[in-house]
Amino acid sequence: MQLSDWSAASWDFPALSFHDQQPAVAFDSRQARPVKRQLRREIKATQGVLVVISRETWQSEWVNWEINTVVQQDKQLLAVKLDATSITPLALFEADPLWINSFDPHALAQGSI
Repeated sequence: MQLSDWSAASWDFPALSFHDQQPAVAFDSRQARPVKRQLRREIKATQGVLVVISRETWQSEWVNWEINTVVQQDKQLLAVKLDATSITPLALFEADPLWINSFDPHALAQGSI
C-alpha cells in the first residue's frame, strides 16, 4: 500500500496503522463488544482517522460506528473516495470530515491537505 510505504520511508511522515477489513463478528452481536473496546482504545490513541471509501464501504455498520466514535472522541477525521462513484457512508454527512482529493505524502505529513 502506498501510504504504508511513505510512512516507512520517511520519519517526517506520520506513523500509520491500517484496518482494511471488516471484523469477523457481526456488528450487533455479543462478540462485537471486545472488538469495539479495542477499536475505541486505538482511536483514542491516534491523532486522527482516515476513512478510505470503496464501493462497499457505505454498507458497513462498523464504518459508521467508527466514524461516530472518532467524532465523539474529537479526533481529526479525513476521508477519501477510491472511486468517484463510491457512496459516502451516512455517518460522514454529519461528521464533516476533511476530504482528500489525492494521496500527496508531503501534504499529509505537513497536515496541509
